[in-house]
Amino acid sequence: MIRKRLCGLFVLTAMIVMALPLSGCQSKGADEPAVQENTKEAVPAADVKSGEAAAVAGSESQITDKEISFTWLHHLREEGKQAWVQYLVDTYQQEHPNVKINVELQTTDNYMTVLKTKVASGDAPMIFDLEPVYLTEFQMAGHLADVSDVDGLQNFDENLLVEGQREGKQVGVPLDANGFCAFYNKEVFQKYDLKVPATISEFKEVCETLKDSGVTPIAVGFSEVWCMRRYSDIYTDVACVAKDKDWFTNKMNLSSKFEDDQAFKDAINMFMSYQDYWGSDPYGTKWNDAMSEVATGEAAIAICGSWTIDGVLGINPEAQLGAFALPTSEEPSGAIMELKPGNSFCVYNSQDADMLAVAKDFFQFMCSQESAEYYAVNAHGITGCNIDIETLDALNDITAYEGDQLYVMSGVNGFTSEYQDIVFETLQSHAINGSFDVDAYCADLDKQFASLN
Repeated sequence: MIRKRLCGLFVLTAMIVMALPLSGCQSKGADEPAVQENTKEAVPAADVKSGEAAAVAGSESQITDKEISFTWLHHLREEGKQAWVQYLVDTYQQEHPNVKINVELQTTDNYMTVLKTKVASGDAPMIFDLEPVYLTEFQMAGHLADVSDVDGLQNFDENLLVEGQREGKQVGVPLDANGFCAFYNKEVFQKYDLKVPATISEFKEVCETLKDSGVTPIAVGFSEVWCMRRYSDIYTDVACVAKDKDWFTNKMNLSSKFEDDQAFKDAINMFMSYQDYWGSDPYGTKWNDAMSEVATGEAAIAICGSWTIDGVLGINPEAQLGAFALPTSEEPSGAIMELKPGNSFCVYNSQDADMLAVAKDFFQFMCSQESAEYYAVNAHGITGCNIDIETLDALNDITAYEGDQLYVMSGVNGFTSEYQDIVFETLQSHAINGSFDVDAYCADLDKQFASLN
């Protein structure tokens, strides 16, 4: 049951990890009624009862009946998430025939460039989502509407909502949470009699067996920089950020250097130690191709966020997936599952009062339990809204971790976009050469960070 488990995770974080003022909260950001055999058909918009849709979509609100058209810009590439987007749009437009919602999909790497360009040119989308670092940036620029008055937020865990709060206002809502870990094809593991690894040695033994059997152990899509980021972050978050909530800030203000950070070096070296298992062309492979390899059994493992589940099932609905935490030591307790709130969905702070009112009314529908149930069933993810739903095996594997084997990153100030780009573009440039020198990489990072101060 997603809600009960998720609520417990975030409450645990609030008590043990940190408590920050609202203006400094941040994290990063994806991701079922009962599901049989890992699949369930999408519920068509036409199946929604008219009265239910009207109530959820906010038809009782005092909004204009004049013609309104606006854009929802997103980068949700997985089939189930796109079905969720279209379901919300179709349902709302059915109940509000005067409203036209244009859906625009961008690639992950292009998304922020397109969003910023549209805002700067006066063509801002009314609905979009932001990682915490951009949430702060957009809030400071006055681009985000206050959605504190949106009905339905009472169904979200307070420790999840805090991710979307800035300067005492709710300017974004994380509609989901993501587990960051290894997702594996259970049929491949069964075929080669492999057990879920809990230590570094066990993980590398699994990878060697797969490689010797002609199966790519770990499918990666490093032609897209964000894939390298999401994978390597798991190691550095656990090794560095979990022990120091100011880790990112200290690097940006130069009070801490990468060259002197042995925990960071060890984490990056551990990440790079698996490069022999990344397939024949890791830096020429796209993420969709990596998921396809796992979906078809050409590869056994993909390491990323829990949106991977929906992506793989969109390619092969019969795929049987499991999940496990990345081992970081020779002790089983060193396998730590990471959970993060998803991106915050936002409403643009338009000066057109009617446009803003309609967009917030639609946003209220996005935050509803009906929306969450559809998302859980079709996007196979962990929802932030209070619903009572059974999960898939891979999601059950994620929520099974607790105590010291669980790290929930909530309320952490991450790198701003400029610093973040440096870290991962530099990592890719150093890693792509074949031989990797972590000291040279760290020295390069320190030099580039210093140039921004």
